[in-house]
Amino acid sequence: MKAKKTILLPLIVFVSVLIISFITFYMDKLQKEKILEENYVKNTFSNYKAVYLVYKKMIDYFVADDVKNSNLEYFLFKNKIEKVKEFLNEKFQILKKQNISNIFIVNINGKVIVSLPENSEKYKIEHLAKNQFVYPLKYRNSFLGNLYVSVPFSAFQDDLNSIYYDTYLFLLKKEIGLEKVISGTASSLIASEFSKDFYYEKITIKDIPVSIINLKIKDKVVKLLNSRKAFSIPYILNGNPILITFIPIFTSNGTFLGYLIRYSIDYNYALIIRSFYFNIVAAIIIDLVLSSLVFLVLKEGERLKLLAETDPLTGLYNKGKFNEVLQKEIERAKRYKRPLSIIVFDIDHFKKINDTYGHKIGDDVLKSLAKIIKSSVRKTDFAARWGGEEFVILLPETDLEGARKVAEKLREKVEKHKFPGVGKVTISLGVAQLKDNEDPNDFIVRADMALYKAKEGGRNRVEVAT
Repeated sequence: MKAKKTILLPLIVFVSVLIISFITFYMDKLQKEKILEENYVKNTFSNYKAVYLVYKKMIDYFVADDVKNSNLEYFLFKNKIEKVKEFLNEKFQILKKQNISNIFIVNINGKVIVSLPENSEKYKIEHLAKNQFVYPLKYRNSFLGNLYVSVPFSAFQDDLNSIYYDTYLFLLKKEIGLEKVISGTASSLIASEFSKDFYYEKITIKDIPVSIINLKIKDKVVKLLNSRKAFSIPYILNGNPILITFIPIFTSNGTFLGYLIRYSIDYNYALIIRSFYFNIVAAIIIDLVLSSLVFLVLKEGERLKLLAETDPLTGLYNKGKFNEVLQKEIERAKRYKRPLSIIVFDIDHFKKINDTYGHKIGDDVLKSLAKIIKSSVRKTDFAARWGGEEFVILLPETDLEGARKVAEKLREKVEKHKFPGVGKVTISLGVAQLKDNEDPNDFIVRADMALYKAKEGGRNRVEVAT
């Protein structure tokens, strides 16, 4: 039991510290990754917003300077559509060079009454509320309709990729893409690697092989695409940490269009991973040292306890430990009304052995006898060196007859054993069973008196106390 405790406790310490360390460092890693991903989401949205605001400022200027300060709203109020088209077409030829792809006017009934380029028959109102800058048209406080100015996602994508180092792609919903093809605002669509429900309007490849990465992260992305929430997924490509950030894009009226994807090489993520593994390795090393110290302390404690409880020569328990066990076993035997017996014995003519062969041989005899005792008793029995050449054996759950048989077998073993340097050695034994209300001292005295009776009876014999 002690040996198990010595091994088990350090093992528990090691496993516990390791689990706590892993959870602590793993949570720290997740927290750092979360902060990094949140920063990328904010930064990606800011980059998109910056490009958006550039277009908005340009279109705001166009509306404020060219539309509001012209007769366009008057002509529209008078239903002079051709005049409106003529005016807008002149401006559109200039705006096309600034990536403006379409200009529409939709009246209060939702009907497209002006479209540039000239293909109004292809348009429906549901095709227009996508990637548009919308401005109300009024004349003398009368609402006439809305002016839509369209900038394709591909233009946004090109601007983002030319301004910023990272790679940007727009991932559009399938129905948005098809509407853009039908309406003429997009010439073609490219199926995405993630889902048949999402398409690219244009693929941009810079220093990062996006298609390869997309196929690798497909399973993770598919689970998140319909969440319409921003998210980031890390991926290691040829040793380079790539952070792929998705931010949802909505129209001003809240219609979900798709995602802007940003592919970034970021070594901060690699540092987070390396830091995590470094901390785990360091924790394991420290944990091993700590567990080893616990083990050594326990072993040293056992050694000191063993020294305090055992006889250094024979390895049997000493008198002090025996008295401690005797008290407990007597209390247990009385509480549960169970038998308890004791054997007291010593070596016959041991003084003669010392005088004849010397104390070293005498010590060897004691050691050999201790080995015989250990091999003769049960695990539940308790053997101790009482002093000099005298020994005791406490036998729980054993009545007087059972104790006598144990004593007799022990006597026979000793008699048959050949002791080095001496040859034959015999022992005399006294046996007693605990009586009701008997204290430890009286119990031992009765067994001791039986021992003296065995000595007087000729030695090398067993006597039972009455």
